[in-house]
Amino acid sequence: MSQPKSTLAPKPPGVESFSPRMFNGVAHFPLYYMRGGTSTGVVIWEPHLPESLELKEELIRRIMGVPVSGDTKGNKQINGLGRGPATSNKVFILNMHEGPEADLSSTLAQLAADKSAIDWSVNCGNMSSALPLYALETGLIQAQKPLTQIRIFNTNTKVITDARVITPEGNAMVPADTEIPGVMGAFPGVELSLRQPIGAKTGKLFPTGNRKDVFAGVTVSCLDVAVPMVIVNAAELGQQGDESVDALNQDHALKARLREIWVEAGLKMGLKKRNGELMTRTELENSETVPKICMVSSPKAAGHITVRYFTPQSAHNSLAVTGGCCLATACLLPGTVAHEVAVNLAEFSNEEREIVVDMENPAGILRARVCGALSDEGASIPWAAYARNTQVFMRGYVPIYTPSKALMKFFSGDAT
Repeated sequence: MSQPKSTLAPKPPGVESFSPRMFNGVAHFPLYYMRGGTSTGVVIWEPHLPESLELKEELIRRIMGVPVSGDTKGNKQINGLGRGPATSNKVFILNMHEGPEADLSSTLAQLAADKSAIDWSVNCGNMSSALPLYALETGLIQAQKPLTQIRIFNTNTKVITDARVITPEGNAMVPADTEIPGVMGAFPGVELSLRQPIGAKTGKLFPTGNRKDVFAGVTVSCLDVAVPMVIVNAAELGQQGDESVDALNQDHALKARLREIWVEAGLKMGLKKRNGELMTRTELENSETVPKICMVSSPKAAGHITVRYFTPQSAHNSLAVTGGCCLATACLLPGTVAHEVAVNLAEFSNEEREIVVDMENPAGILRARVCGALSDEGASIPWAAYARNTQVFMRGYVPIYTPSKALMKFFSGDAT
């Protein structure tokens, strides 16, 4: 018996071939549902969104299933595409970049399951690895043979990421041959290099002005490389440093202590909101994004350092890529907590060199390549690179069943 011919389109539709629409009286919005590294979320073509920030945020909330307003404790997001932790609540908005320095512009909307507030202040290195695959599939970027390079400017942090993907046929097909810790199986690989990552949020390598500070009675190092981070020796908190994620998340006393530390550190670092205003103590206490905080200890296996990473409200099974690049850099800078704990690492000198740092975490080893040299300011870091993999879960339309009247007008073509 002969098999029926496939009814699938020969290639996925480009971003311009599907747009917001009404279908059976219900608003439908086009997107890609994807995984990048150990994060999941959706990717949206910016021209499809309303211009109004208020309508844009309402649409994003309804897509992801977070509260439309206020807070809803214990929200399970069963009416949206988000899934609980911050690592599965990411919306990337993509557009062509206007200047010659980059090819694409990306903007991250970071959501929390039980909050309507959207954080527009941070980037996500893991989820960023999904963007090249989206750009190739939708025709935003023309693939090159055998390698395609894409420059992505992140509007949240003003940092440019260089993405490299293997495209052996010179088309959107990327071989599914890359494995990473925390993800079962092999998928299309992406190497991402963060260009000039120092001072992504604060403009400084050491935002407090010191390589070490004491907050809540604990010695820490505060750095800003791709993301502001607070690094503490696990032993100072009475930890071994190899505890399970579940054990850490159930240790409420530890989490309360970490919160004290990151709040004091965040205030001293002068962390700001997207509008330029300094974050308050209350905002830092409730922050789902910055500063990141991690506990470090000596390696337990073949790595250079062991880390337990918090996002910051909860422990992460892996390590965010931006946080990984920050920790890797800290390991290479004398005088930091991480440098004192790390073992068997080469060190920066006055001449630029590339060093690989292996960071043990619950999911395995995150390997970062850091290019840098010591300087009067501490260090110069031209770039930090890491390998991720990515996949498309689904591509198509998500129905928006109960939009506000203003959002319904947008879908009907009556408003922007």
